Amino acid sequence: MNHILRRLCTALLALLLAGSCGCVRMEAEIAGTPTPAASPTPLPEPFQVEITAAPVETDAMGRRMETENHFFTYYLSFGDMRVYEYDTGTFLDGVVVNSYLYPLKGSVNIVYYDEEGRMCGTGTIHTASGDCTLASGSTRIYAEIYTDISVQDMDFVLEVTEPFTPVTEK
Repeated sequence: MNHILRRLCTALLALLLAGSCGCVRMEAEIAGTPTPAASPTPLPEPFQVEITAAPVETDAMGRRMETENHFFTYYLSFGDMRVYEYDTGTFLDGVVVNSYLYPLKGSVNIVYYDEEGRMCGTGTIHTASGDCTLASGSTRIYAEIYTDISVQDMDFVLEVTEPFTPVTEK
């Protein structure tokens, strides 16, 4: 009888396993997915491309000229600034690096303000030739600062009084 019971259990197990194989079908379904339209909507005929903006003006280095007074000060780096007193005057020596392709000409002042915003001293920056034409590369700059107090330990600002523009060869 054990033998018959064993065969019956084996047969039942085989039927259950055979019934479970391949009978369950599972497919992924994404809820809320819109069904595509039967055909795409065509563009109206005739379709013409229309350019509405003017071309963007750039300088010789490719930088976008966003304002009417494109100062070109993007290309100037002032450094090694030294303010000192000599005899009865106050002076500035420094270096400016012009990274533009051409010399730049303009005007810039060094100005000192006190804590209340009053001007304490001012001077016009110039090169050794006396104007403010800055060649490409490094150029030494100078200024005589007109003041009646010591400004050596004060902070200063550089104010552009005439926008820098490229000097082209004639």
